[in-house]
Parts: sequence; C-alpha cells; structure tokens
Amino acid sequence: MQEMLEQVREEMEELNSSRDFWEDQALDSEYLIQYLQSAVEEWKQKAVSSNDKANELQAQVFMLKKEIHSLRKEQNLKATRAATAQNKSEKLVLVCHMKENQQHANSNITKQKEVLSEGRRKTYTPSSALLPPRWSPFREIGNSALMLRQNSKAIFPLHCLDP
Repeated sequence: MQEMLEQVREEMEELNSSRDFWEDQALDSEYLIQYLQSAVEEWKQKAVSSNDKANELQAQVFMLKKEIHSLRKEQNLKATRAATAQNKSEKLVLVCHMKENQQHANSNITKQKEVLSEGRRKTYTPSSALLPPRWSPFREIGNSALMLRQNSKAIFPLHCLDP
C-alpha cells in the first residue's frame, strides 16, 4: 500500500506541475492576446487618423488648386490689361505720327500750291507729296536760275551761282 501511496503522490505532483505549466501557458497566452488586441486597436486608430489626415490634405490640395487657378486667371487678366494699355499707347503714338505726317504732307501740298501759283509747272504723280518738285523740260532756262536764287535754299556744291 505504501507503494501505491508513493505512486499516487508522484502522480499528484506530476499533475500539479503539469497544471502549473498549463496555467502559466494560459496566462502567457492571455497576455499575448491582450497585447495583440491593443496593437490592433492602436493600428486602427492610426489608420483612422491617417485617413483623416489624407482627407484634410486632399481638401488643402483642392483649395490650393483653386487659389492657383484664380491667381493665374488674375495674372492673365493683368497681362491682358497691360497689353491693352500698351496697344493703346502704341495706337496713340501711331495716331500722333500720322497727324504729324498729315500736317507735313499738308504743308508740302501748300508749298506745292505756292510753287504752282508762281508759274512753275509740275507733273502729276501719285506720290508727288513725298518727292521734290519736278521741273518741266519746256520752261525757260533763263528765268529758272533767277527763281532758284530767290525761292530755293538748295546748295549746289559744284556750282557757284553769282548774285
């Protein structure tokens, strides 16, 4: 009977040690499960915050694109205004030059009318306002030298005209 008791005692100790081992294993597993669950919750929170941050950044990108578009539109409008102002100033300069040319042409026409009224003949050409007066080959040579001395300010370097 002693042997049986000894055998039962050994089995009990073995069972106790086995129980202790499996209790430790269960506690370790429970701790690991809790750790993994908290890690999962932490990653879920990170995912939600990352998603919120991505949405916020997308909204900022949209607003910045909108602002860039409005700035480009404003810049194009300013460039158009500047070009319009430059065109206006160029037109004004062109009009001034045209008026000056017209006044110059009018003074040339007036001078030509004076020349014609003095008895000089002039052949008609469309660009006669821009060319010096042309002398008729049929006029008297004797009178022309006298008229040149009186009415002309031309300089003849090769000819010396005596008064």
